[in-house]
Amino acid sequence: MAIGLLLTMGLLVPPGAANAAPPPGESPAPDTVTLITGDKVTLNGKNAARVTPAKGREGTTFTQRVDEFGDVHVVPVDVNGMLRTHRMDPRLFNVTKLVRYGYGDAARPDIPLIVSGPAAGAAKVMDLPGIQGAAVRVDKATGLRAFSSAQRIWLDGPVVAMLDKSVPQIGAPEAWKAGYKGKNTTVAVLDTGIDATHPDLAGAVVDAKNFTRSEHGADDYQGHGTHVASIITGQNAKYEGVAPDTSLLNGKVLDDHGVGSESSIIAGMQWAADKGANVVNMSLGSPMPSDGTDPLSTALNAITAKTGTLFVVAAGNEAAQPGHPGAADAALTVGAVDHDDQLAPFSNRGPRLGDNAIKPDITAPGVNIAAAKAAHGTIGTPVDDTHVRLSGTSMATPHVAGAAAILAGEHPGWKADQLKSALMSSAKPTAGLSVFEQGAGRVDVAKAVTQNVYASPGSLSAGVAQWPHNDDTPITKTVTYHNSGTAPVTLNLTADVRDPAGKPAPAGMFTVAPATLTVPAGGQADATVTTDTRINGPDGIYSGVVLAGALRTPVTVTREVESYEVTVNVVGFDGAPSNDHYVEFTDIDRARTVIKSDPSGTFVLRLPKGRFHLNSWISRDKHATAVIDEPEYLVTANSTLTLDARDGKPVSFEVDRPDARTGQVTLTFERKTSTPDGSRAYYHNANVTTFYVRPSKTTAPADQFRYTAEGLLAQQDANGSFDASPYLYHVHTETHGKVPDNLVTKATTSQLAKVRSEHATTTAATRYGVRDSMISKPLPYSLDEYYTPDVPWTGTFMQSENPDGYPAESEQYEYVPRTFELGQPATVRWNYGVFGPGFAVPYDRSAHRLGNEVSLLLGLFTDQGTGRVGWAPGTGTTELSRDGTRIGVIEGPAVGRLTVPAGPATYRLHTEFAPAHSMSTKVTADWTFASDTVPGNKPKALPLMAVKFAPSGLDGHNRAARALPTIVPVSVDHNSGGTAKAPAVQVSHDRGKTWKAVPLRTFGGKWYVVLSHPADAKSVSLKATAKDAEGNGVEQTVVDAFLLK
Repeated sequence: MAIGLLLTMGLLVPPGAANAAPPPGESPAPDTVTLITGDKVTLNGKNAARVTPAKGREGTTFTQRVDEFGDVHVVPVDVNGMLRTHRMDPRLFNVTKLVRYGYGDAARPDIPLIVSGPAAGAAKVMDLPGIQGAAVRVDKATGLRAFSSAQRIWLDGPVVAMLDKSVPQIGAPEAWKAGYKGKNTTVAVLDTGIDATHPDLAGAVVDAKNFTRSEHGADDYQGHGTHVASIITGQNAKYEGVAPDTSLLNGKVLDDHGVGSESSIIAGMQWAADKGANVVNMSLGSPMPSDGTDPLSTALNAITAKTGTLFVVAAGNEAAQPGHPGAADAALTVGAVDHDDQLAPFSNRGPRLGDNAIKPDITAPGVNIAAAKAAHGTIGTPVDDTHVRLSGTSMATPHVAGAAAILAGEHPGWKADQLKSALMSSAKPTAGLSVFEQGAGRVDVAKAVTQNVYASPGSLSAGVAQWPHNDDTPITKTVTYHNSGTAPVTLNLTADVRDPAGKPAPAGMFTVAPATLTVPAGGQADATVTTDTRINGPDGIYSGVVLAGALRTPVTVTREVESYEVTVNVVGFDGAPSNDHYVEFTDIDRARTVIKSDPSGTFVLRLPKGRFHLNSWISRDKHATAVIDEPEYLVTANSTLTLDARDGKPVSFEVDRPDARTGQVTLTFERKTSTPDGSRAYYHNANVTTFYVRPSKTTAPADQFRYTAEGLLAQQDANGSFDASPYLYHVHTETHGKVPDNLVTKATTSQLAKVRSEHATTTAATRYGVRDSMISKPLPYSLDEYYTPDVPWTGTFMQSENPDGYPAESEQYEYVPRTFELGQPATVRWNYGVFGPGFAVPYDRSAHRLGNEVSLLLGLFTDQGTGRVGWAPGTGTTELSRDGTRIGVIEGPAVGRLTVPAGPATYRLHTEFAPAHSMSTKVTADWTFASDTVPGNKPKALPLMAVKFAPSGLDGHNRAARALPTIVPVSVDHNSGGTAKAPAVQVSHDRGKTWKAVPLRTFGGKWYVVLSHPADAKSVSLKATAKDAEGNGVEQTVVDAFLLK
């Protein structure tokens, strides 16, 4: 296996091996993802990944890191060049997001891409002229051959929907009285479709097209699009839309679950513009912050420039920086306020990623908005039979789209920039909110239709001025004032800008000229805004507005904090500049990370003054990697840093067995920072690479830095394999404060805890069991293992018909670590039934809710071991209901996401799973549980339970003796950490045709049942029900739970 390297800011568990575990935390569910290169990555623990190179790529080196959002990135080094030159989308290697997006191997056999230029091995789906590219699909079985020939490659990522009094709130009735209701205008709604039969939308939809694979055409079987459409143009006395006379184009770009691909959305954008839409409403977007250079934003800018169509886009609901396409320059990006014009807590806010530009541009009502309910809609809080309430920037966006339609009806010749600028110029600001929270303010359509003067552009960004500031060059921007009236207008121009602390900016930093400007009737006049960051003041982001009477133009500039240039020279093992390296600086006090590499071996980083955790690696080839880590690197002046691979010392492990050789090495460098998780760098190899580590030159306090080294050792044969070894050593050491001078770890067998591990099979055919990605043997088998005592360890197991473990027939991942004591022999069993649902706690990723989205990745083939979650391939279906009403169906064994209505309710989750095994041939579970909207950005585990059975006396083929009673210990896993009451158990010996209750017994505070078997029985099936103190419950059935002999 090729080397895996992980540079991270998150809490880690090493991949693939039974390595020492960190303190418990939320763990992502394991899943396998095939990268664009054909390499397979398996997430098998919190922020941990196992990498299996594709055939012919066995010598490839992989870097791994965890970003500030907790996502695991795995990057083959041979694509670094394309990433560095922005020719390849980094999301293609964000394996956490790929799983979440539904691009894991369990979910689909291909990888959706957007490309420009040739892409050998890819099947074209559609042309995308808006970005001069095409949507393609790449078969995971072959990977994308010759991908380096493409000009640019993006992931065709999913985009999701962003979810009486609000229409009067923005002044629409006043505009109606003036005669403006959107007549002779067209608004395209790109969403989940529209229920054109809804009475509020009778006759409104003039054309429709389905860009998804939904079997329901452009109809709305989710509800989001219909709700949005009626906010724009609903015909209802009580719930009238903003622009009731506008016509609608229905572009279904999100499927019946509210999810769509970027390529489908780009195609929908082009279709809407080609159809002549004045305005396009896009209550959708990606939750990932964007700098505005992504495919959706690029397409939006290009289509706007070519057609003049205005795209009104939701800012997003993560209370974070806007994602795409809301980050696009040309987009009119909308945040959400409540009925008092106060910012909704979920509304995204700026500055924009990268250049600190102003986004969102404007706000509108988006909290508890009542509008039309689709006939087949599944979301929203009911108001009456045909209306529901929803909250989100999705609801704010159509208010602005409707306002734009009214304005377009008043000014038929206006294009996107004019509509956007006029709406921003007339917006009503909310006191106390910054321009990064509200843009220009809350949309005011009444003012927009009566105000003759507007300013363009709608906002100004002067960028980032580098420190020191005594030599800064003043930046001058032009604001053009337009007057559509019949009389000249004189404006008094001033600037009201605040420093990073909210105090007035120093005098002279922002200058507007002239102070008085007359704009002729039917004409325009220019003013200049000069930003002079030489003026002394606090460093940081300045923001405010240029005032021209009642007109407001948001403005910003960033005055860089004290920063210095660090010239980094990276030297390889041969003494020449390295072209294969990675350097990461994490600011200890600000928790910001800068990552850099350069094929020349030399580059310059600009870093703020302060303390940094420096971690870097330098690779020669698959046989040698040097790691240089400094716990406390100080930046106080311009400096030069040399990172020389030749300074590293080899890391090695020794035990008192002459034939023992090191097969895996795991190194961890952990530095506490201002964030709870701190900064961590993690490296893992598998019998290929020698690690060379340079003892650190800096020292941190002992409780602030920890270096750990772990080695797995076994008997190695002449071919370099460990598979014939009868033993496996797990050795751990750690040092605090710095990287030590001595990098050799020695241990004797007498110093280690002895464990006997037993590994079973689920079939009579020959199968292999892979333990900790180290040893693979025909099943069943046993091992003698030796562990450093009093250290928490976790392990993994895979069953496969192939020795390398792929494709896996079952996978078991241990999340709750265990410790072993010296002189206390233990036995650990892997792959022993009963296989069924399992939850490891603490654990929030198997089943959790965030906001109003339920995410499921259930381990329905978990073995009898505690603290584990297991998976197996198979078929199944999962259905979620709310208060008796079906929410949605997932075709598959409980892997997917579903949007649910806001607020508390009782849910029923039903799943059926048929794994491809001779035992646990059918697993069924019915969960009943209470759930409410989860605010913020931290998911909350759903209170699901799993009844676990651990029959004693099973042999290595998971068979019990038919002639003897079987004692079956019973336990309950609780996904959210609750306590279950005593379960009720039933048994069947005819594969579930008839059932018999069996008494639950207790011994030593633990539950068990005793089962006797008929002489003709071939297997035992088990059924159980359980409840917790809060009334949440489960009923589960496992057919052929274990076999009899």
